[in-house]
Amino acid sequence: AASALAKTSDYPVVAADFGSILTNTGASGTVVFTLPSAVTYPGAVLRFHLFAAQIVRLLPVTGQAVCLNSAVVVTKYLNIAGVIGNYCEIVSDGTQWLVTQYAGVVTKEA
Repeated sequence: AASALAKTSDYPVVAADFGSILTNTGASGTVVFTLPSAVTYPGAVLRFHLFAAQIVRLLPVTGQAVCLNSAVVVTKYLNIAGVIGNYCEIVSDGTQWLVTQYAGVVTKEA
């Protein structure tokens, strides 16, 4: 079973977090999760759930992308709208992070 890791401030995601559910439980503002390199961790899966009504932002390393509905602009973040119950799952394809499923409003930085 996956464990839940609550983060209330900006956090660099590490390999030990793979398989866990990262949440913003208790957060009072936007929480930025800096993603590890998709190149280093092909096949890795990360899941983010909102348990506080605050934005969760996924920030890729410079030169990599979080691909949402085919939008693959590099070095741009992904925002999960600050609504309790929203979630997003991403998977590394060895080059970038691909959004494989989500609920609620998820947007890509312009």
